[in-house]
Amino acid sequence: MADADPRYLVTARKYRPQTFGDLVAQEHVAETLRNAILGDRLAHAYLFSGPRGVGKTTAARLVAKAVNCQTPLDQRPDAEPCRTCEACRSFEEGRALNVIEMDAASHNGVDDVRELRETVRIPPQGADKKVYILDEVHMFSAAAFNALLKTLEEPPPYALFVFATTEPHKVLPTILSRTQRFDFRRIQVPEIVGRLRAVCLAEGIEADEDSLVLIARKGDGALRDALSLFDQAVSLCGTNLQIGPLREALGVVDEDVFFAVTDRAAQGDRAGLITLVDGIVRRGYDLAEFVDGLGNHLRDLMVTRSVGSADLVEGTDATKQRYAESARHWAEADLLHLLMLAERCAADLRDSRQPRLTVELALVKMATLERTARLDVLLDRLKRIESALDGGAALPDGPASAAAPASSPAPVSPPAPQPAPAPQPAPRAQPAPPPNSSPAPTASAPSPAPQSTAPPAPEPSRPAPPPRTTAEPPEDYRPRDEDGPDDGGQPAPPAPVRPAPSAPAAPAPPPADDPGLGLFGRPALTPRPPSGDGATNATALSPSIAEPEAPADRDFGISISRVEDVWSDFIQHVRSEHGPRLFSMLAGASPLRVRRGRLEIGVTSPLAQGQLDSEAERLGHALAALVGEPTPLAFVVEQPKRGETAKADDPFETLKRLRQEDPVVRALFDELGAEIVYT
Repeated sequence: MADADPRYLVTARKYRPQTFGDLVAQEHVAETLRNAILGDRLAHAYLFSGPRGVGKTTAARLVAKAVNCQTPLDQRPDAEPCRTCEACRSFEEGRALNVIEMDAASHNGVDDVRELRETVRIPPQGADKKVYILDEVHMFSAAAFNALLKTLEEPPPYALFVFATTEPHKVLPTILSRTQRFDFRRIQVPEIVGRLRAVCLAEGIEADEDSLVLIARKGDGALRDALSLFDQAVSLCGTNLQIGPLREALGVVDEDVFFAVTDRAAQGDRAGLITLVDGIVRRGYDLAEFVDGLGNHLRDLMVTRSVGSADLVEGTDATKQRYAESARHWAEADLLHLLMLAERCAADLRDSRQPRLTVELALVKMATLERTARLDVLLDRLKRIESALDGGAALPDGPASAAAPASSPAPVSPPAPQPAPAPQPAPRAQPAPPPNSSPAPTASAPSPAPQSTAPPAPEPSRPAPPPRTTAEPPEDYRPRDEDGPDDGGQPAPPAPVRPAPSAPAAPAPPPADDPGLGLFGRPALTPRPPSGDGATNATALSPSIAEPEAPADRDFGISISRVEDVWSDFIQHVRSEHGPRLFSMLAGASPLRVRRGRLEIGVTSPLAQGQLDSEAERLGHALAALVGEPTPLAFVVEQPKRGETAKADDPFETLKRLRQEDPVVRALFDELGAEIVYT
């Protein structure tokens, strides 16, 4: 058995680079220094800056060994030290007298610099250069820098200074101007993995790819840190590194946990996320480390989604494939929101007295975050809806229609395929009647009067599309038909106290250029010719059946004409007494009618309606003071007046109008710096 060296060296020292070619990921520095040595163009002072553990001090030692190597340069064309001469061997054995290393962190005073200046006067012994390596030079005081300034400006021809620092911005500009600066870069994960694999081969250690990637990522760009973690892993696992025990030893959360977080957030599983946090706490993981790992995981997902591939993800091929699969189920905006929540949670954890609660709140917010609809999916669905409306077929991929009453006749089965006749506009199907009403066998609305002579609508050649009841906007944002049967396009169900004398005529079929759905999924307005003979109004803004018009309160003495007379004074009063916010929302409003004991005021948008409703009582008192009567107010989204032609909503023009008229939308555009783009 061969005698082994009794002195144990950590891997970072044992496998420290001995030539410029051994430097990892610093080829730009190594090549420049080699050329300077070969061309006899060495400067008298160098500054090596960069993160910790990337080879700054090692490169300085290589410069000292290469310039004092006794082998002629013509015998070493790459300027590498020969490692066989006396100078090289004395340097590697730590007995070289012409290389002086000084830790500026502990020798940062003026007296230390004065002592260094005294040694500079002594020429090298048996070598060409006397090399001074000052590590962490940014720790020098200003007085120490000034004491070194003159020597650094005019050093002896045999003196060579090499400064190393992680914070070059703390070095005085007068020092920086007298040195050549080299910036060392962080070492990437694949390069660290390659170095670790070479060490495993030399030491006879078996390690899987996941273990080496984990150590490299934990090193955070510093090869020295990764080698130290490698020693710790070998002490735990022996000569066979395995990913499971390695995660436990290094306190690294399994990546399966992070994928579980995003999967449960996508499903809205708040209970599952809270249970997951409980498991992390029980296993003793640091919550700050968990949140940092979650941020890195979300970053990898966002990059994969944005770039379209997982090539920028640091991991094995299996890990990259997993990120590519998971990123397909997320929109970039959603991943950005999740990443912002994770970053905010990491910042809150630093000052939180209840870190577990902070993490749980962040994960619950992720689960309750409203998902962003993908634009390509919405556009595809919009095209299919328009095609279905043009052809008179049922809406595609829509939610199930409301079930018909038990007394309704069976739907007509579609006929067998045959040559289609000339295209004709199909009559639009009407919403299902209430359960207590007798449904009509045709697409026309039911009539309460038995003596009605309205002819039934012709039977369509294909099944009528079901009523669009589940694709409605929310109740608060859904425009209501306030004019009853006159403006709703179809007669309303009979009022219980005032039966209709006769059924109105069947509605005319919709025009061929039916605009279909408008912006944000609301049905758009359909044009109608101006007439006052009972033609239907084109406000198909709500698929629900219009409410019967209740009789006006006869004891309510306010008239629309009286309100219109004082309306301008009321607007100015709001501007002076209630501020510009309410004034801007009322500027485009107008009184519509008196109904159910309330004065209805038409506004331009549902957002304005919601905000004015909260101020209805105050505004009602202000208007009552002008008209002399109690004036309860109700704000509704204004419908087109009779005789006007309503045009289909253009998304670009609608957003443009909302930006001009609605203060909330305008403030949102100003805050985000957004612009409307017409596509």
